[in-house]
Amino acid sequence: MKRSSSSQRRALGLAALTIACACAAAPAVASEAASATFSSTQLSSTSWQYSLSLNDTGTTDLGTFWFAWVPGKDFMSTAPSGIADPAGWGAITTNDGPADGFAIQWKAGSGALLAPGQTLSGFMFDSSMSPAQMMGDSTFFPGTPVTTTFVYQGAPFSDAGVELTVQAAAVPEPSSLALMGLGALLVGAGVARRRRARIA
Repeated sequence: MKRSSSSQRRALGLAALTIACACAAAPAVASEAASATFSSTQLSSTSWQYSLSLNDTGTTDLGTFWFAWVPGKDFMSTAPSGIADPAGWGAITTNDGPADGFAIQWKAGSGALLAPGQTLSGFMFDSSMSPAQMMGDSTFFPGTPVTTTFVYQGAPFSDAGVELTVQAAAVPEPSSLALMGLGALLVGAGVARRRRARIA
Protein backbone atom coordinates (compact mmCIF):
# COMPACT_ATOMS: atom_id res chain seq x y z
CA MET A 1 0.00 0.00 0.00
CA LYS A 2 2.81 2.41 0.83
CA ARG A 3 4.55 1.75 -2.48
CA SER A 4 1.29 2.32 -4.38
CA SER A 5 0.64 5.62 -2.56
CA SER A 6 4.18 6.80 -3.27
CA SER A 7 3.85 5.90 -6.95
CA GLN A 8 0.60 7.82 -7.18
CA ARG A 9 2.20 10.90 -5.60
CA ARG A 10 5.11 10.72 -8.06
CA ALA A 11 2.69 10.35 -11.00
CA LEU A 12 0.61 13.31 -9.84
CA GLY A 13 3.76 15.42 -9.37
CA LEU A 14 4.96 14.60 -12.89
CA ALA A 15 1.53 15.45 -14.34
CA ALA A 16 1.49 18.81 -12.54
CA LEU A 17 5.03 19.56 -13.75
CA THR A 18 4.07 18.67 -17.32
CA ILE A 19 1.03 20.99 -17.21
CA ALA A 20 3.10 23.83 -15.73
CA CYS A 21 5.73 23.47 -18.46
CA ALA A 22 3.07 23.42 -21.18
CA CYS A 23 1.48 26.59 -19.79
CA ALA A 24 4.85 28.33 -19.62
CA ALA A 25 5.64 27.37 -23.21
CA ALA A 26 2.28 28.53 -24.58
CA PRO A 27 2.50 31.95 -26.24
CA ALA A 28 0.61 34.78 -24.54
CA VAL A 29 -2.55 35.80 -26.35
CA ALA A 30 -2.40 39.39 -27.62
CA SER A 31 -4.98 41.63 -26.03
CA GLU A 32 -6.34 44.70 -27.81
CA ALA A 33 -7.60 47.41 -25.43
CA ALA A 34 -7.69 51.18 -25.20
CA SER A 35 -9.02 54.16 -23.29
CA ALA A 36 -9.38 57.77 -24.40
CA THR A 37 -10.26 61.18 -23.00
CA PHE A 38 -11.30 64.53 -24.43
CA SER A 39 -11.14 68.13 -23.27
CA SER A 40 -12.88 71.17 -24.76
CA THR A 41 -12.17 74.87 -25.28
CA GLN A 42 -14.98 77.27 -26.15
CA LEU A 43 -14.15 79.26 -29.30
CA SER A 44 -17.39 81.25 -29.53
CA SER A 45 -20.96 81.09 -28.27
CA THR A 46 -21.67 78.27 -30.74
CA SER A 47 -18.29 76.63 -31.34
CA TRP A 48 -15.92 74.43 -29.33
CA GLN A 49 -12.53 72.88 -30.01
CA TYR A 50 -12.07 69.30 -28.82
CA SER A 51 -8.72 67.66 -28.04
CA LEU A 52 -8.50 63.90 -27.63
CA SER A 53 -5.85 61.57 -26.21
CA LEU A 54 -5.69 57.85 -26.98
CA ASN A 55 -4.08 55.41 -24.55
CA ASP A 56 -3.10 51.89 -25.67
CA THR A 57 -3.88 49.78 -22.59
CA GLY A 58 -3.53 46.42 -24.35
CA THR A 59 -0.64 44.36 -25.68
CA THR A 60 -1.07 45.14 -29.40
CA ASP A 61 -0.34 48.23 -31.48
CA LEU A 62 -3.23 50.51 -32.46
CA GLY A 63 -3.54 51.90 -35.97
CA THR A 64 -7.11 53.22 -36.22
CA PHE A 65 -8.98 55.53 -33.85
CA TRP A 66 -12.55 55.97 -35.17
CA PHE A 67 -14.22 58.55 -32.94
CA ALA A 68 -18.03 58.65 -32.49
CA TRP A 69 -18.52 55.49 -34.57
CA VAL A 70 -19.25 51.78 -34.46
CA PRO A 71 -19.69 49.68 -37.59
CA GLY A 72 -22.62 51.13 -39.53
CA LYS A 73 -23.30 54.09 -37.21
CA ASP A 74 -21.89 57.64 -36.89
CA PHE A 75 -22.91 59.53 -33.74
CA MET A 76 -22.14 63.27 -33.90
CA SER A 77 -25.15 65.40 -34.84
CA THR A 78 -23.13 67.93 -36.88
CA ALA A 79 -20.12 67.61 -39.16
CA PRO A 80 -16.79 68.39 -37.47
CA SER A 81 -14.41 70.98 -38.93
CA GLY A 82 -10.82 72.09 -38.38
CA ILE A 83 -9.64 68.52 -37.90
CA ALA A 84 -5.99 68.13 -36.81
CA ASP A 85 -3.94 64.94 -36.65
CA PRO A 86 -1.02 63.66 -34.58
CA ALA A 87 2.22 63.28 -36.54
CA GLY A 88 1.97 60.34 -38.93
CA TRP A 89 -1.82 60.04 -38.71
CA GLY A 90 -4.50 61.19 -41.17
CA ALA A 91 -8.23 61.79 -40.76
CA ILE A 92 -11.43 61.61 -42.78
CA THR A 93 -15.00 62.48 -41.79
CA THR A 94 -17.51 59.65 -42.18
CA ASN A 95 -21.28 59.87 -42.73
CA ASP A 96 -23.77 57.50 -44.31
CA GLY A 97 -26.52 59.87 -45.42
CA PRO A 98 -29.27 61.97 -43.82
CA ALA A 99 -30.36 59.25 -41.39
CA ASP A 100 -26.83 58.97 -40.01
CA GLY A 101 -24.59 61.23 -37.93
CA PHE A 102 -20.90 62.09 -38.37
CA ALA A 103 -17.66 60.58 -37.12
CA ILE A 104 -13.91 61.03 -37.55
CA GLN A 105 -11.67 58.18 -38.63
CA TRP A 106 -8.01 58.71 -37.73
CA LYS A 107 -5.62 56.20 -39.28
CA ALA A 108 -1.89 55.76 -38.63
CA GLY A 109 0.55 55.96 -41.49
CA SER A 110 3.55 53.70 -41.91
CA GLY A 111 5.65 53.56 -38.74
CA ALA A 112 3.18 55.65 -36.70
CA LEU A 113 1.25 52.90 -34.89
CA LEU A 114 0.55 53.54 -31.21
CA ALA A 115 2.53 51.04 -29.14
CA PRO A 116 1.21 49.24 -26.05
CA GLY A 117 1.43 51.34 -22.91
CA GLN A 118 1.78 54.59 -24.85
CA THR A 119 -0.54 57.62 -25.03
CA LEU A 120 -1.00 59.76 -28.13
CA SER A 121 -2.42 63.29 -28.12
CA GLY A 122 -3.03 65.69 -30.99
CA PHE A 123 -6.41 64.40 -32.21
CA MET A 124 -8.38 67.65 -32.54
CA PHE A 125 -11.50 69.06 -34.19
CA ASP A 126 -13.98 71.93 -33.95
CA SER A 127 -17.72 71.40 -33.52
CA SER A 128 -20.95 73.28 -32.91
CA MET A 129 -21.87 70.52 -30.44
CA SER A 130 -21.48 71.70 -26.84
CA PRO A 131 -19.59 69.56 -24.30
CA ALA A 132 -22.94 68.62 -22.72
CA GLN A 133 -24.19 67.40 -26.11
CA MET A 134 -20.91 65.62 -26.78
CA MET A 135 -21.21 63.77 -23.47
CA GLY A 136 -24.86 62.88 -24.10
CA ASP A 137 -26.55 60.29 -26.29
CA SER A 138 -26.58 60.44 -30.08
CA THR A 139 -29.67 62.11 -31.55
CA PHE A 140 -29.47 59.66 -34.46
CA PHE A 141 -29.11 56.57 -32.27
CA PRO A 142 -30.79 57.25 -28.89
CA GLY A 143 -29.33 55.24 -26.03
CA THR A 144 -25.80 55.28 -27.47
CA PRO A 145 -23.32 57.88 -26.18
CA VAL A 146 -21.93 60.21 -28.87
CA THR A 147 -18.36 59.39 -27.80
CA THR A 148 -18.74 55.64 -28.42
CA THR A 149 -15.64 54.80 -30.45
CA PHE A 150 -13.79 51.93 -32.13
CA VAL A 151 -10.08 51.13 -32.40
CA TYR A 152 -8.28 48.64 -34.63
CA GLN A 153 -4.76 47.19 -34.44
CA GLY A 154 -4.00 48.35 -37.96
CA ALA A 155 -6.16 49.69 -40.78
CA PRO A 156 -9.96 49.85 -40.34
CA PHE A 157 -11.51 46.35 -40.34
CA SER A 158 -8.06 44.72 -40.14
CA ASP A 159 -9.31 42.79 -37.09
CA ALA A 160 -12.45 42.54 -34.95
CA GLY A 161 -11.70 45.87 -33.29
CA VAL A 162 -12.57 47.03 -29.77
CA GLU A 163 -15.30 49.42 -28.67
CA LEU A 164 -14.74 52.06 -25.99
CA THR A 165 -16.37 55.26 -24.75
CA VAL A 166 -14.20 58.37 -24.76
CA GLN A 167 -14.48 60.10 -21.38
CA ALA A 168 -14.29 63.80 -20.53
CA ALA A 169 -10.89 64.53 -19.00
CA ALA A 170 -11.01 65.35 -15.30
CA VAL A 171 -10.58 69.04 -14.54
CA PRO A 172 -7.74 69.39 -12.03
CA GLU A 173 -8.77 70.84 -8.68
CA PRO A 174 -7.04 74.08 -7.70
CA SER A 175 -4.00 73.37 -5.56
CA SER A 176 -3.83 74.59 -1.97
CA LEU A 177 -0.88 76.79 -2.96
CA ALA A 178 -2.96 78.46 -5.67
CA LEU A 179 -5.81 78.99 -3.22
CA MET A 180 -3.41 80.55 -0.69
CA GLY A 181 -2.07 82.85 -3.40
CA LEU A 182 -5.60 83.90 -4.34
CA GLY A 183 -6.38 84.58 -0.66
CA ALA A 184 -3.26 86.71 -0.30
CA LEU A 185 -4.19 88.64 -3.45
CA LEU A 186 -7.70 89.36 -2.13
CA VAL A 187 -6.34 90.45 1.27
CA GLY A 188 -3.83 92.73 -0.46
CA ALA A 189 -6.58 94.27 -2.57
CA GLY A 190 -8.65 94.92 0.56
CA VAL A 191 -5.71 96.63 2.31
CA ALA A 192 -5.08 98.82 -0.73
CA ARG A 193 -8.73 99.89 -0.80
CA ARG A 194 -8.65 100.82 2.88
CA ARG A 195 -5.48 102.89 2.39
CA ARG A 196 -7.07 104.78 -0.50
CA ALA A 197 -10.15 105.40 1.63
CA ARG A 198 -7.99 106.89 4.45
CA ILE A 199 -6.14 109.16 2.03
CA ALA A 200 -9.42 110.39 0.58
